[in-house]
Amino acid sequence: MSRLLLLAVTAVTAALFGCRPEIGDACKLSTDCSITGDRLCDTSQPEGYCTQFNCEAGSCPSEAICVEFHARADRFARRFCVRHCDSASDCRAGYVCVDPEDPANGRDGKIHEGDPASRKVCLP
Repeated sequence: MSRLLLLAVTAVTAALFGCRPEIGDACKLSTDCSITGDRLCDTSQPEGYCTQFNCEAGSCPSEAICVEFHARADRFARRFCVRHCDSASDCRAGYVCVDPEDPANGRDGKIHEGDPASRKVCLP
């Protein structure tokens, strides 16, 4: 009987913690990103975008970096954790791997990290 209980506890634990949503995942509600409220769903992005608002350098999870958007317009500036990438295959469908600071792509972003491993992020 204890073996059956152990298997049940293991299955429930894997279901709760095994597939934790990551920054950049699709979502409809903030609870799709986190049941503890540490991640929110940005529904202004196509198919939603799991993120953390008002990030600071070094505060994003390992799959993400902190990017400030509308940095030139101070009162509209907002920081978000955004999924970092090296190539388009690192991003989900409908998103591209771009440098948010490159004026050629029109993203108006500024990386808000000391020395990020990647300077590109997944954006629509």
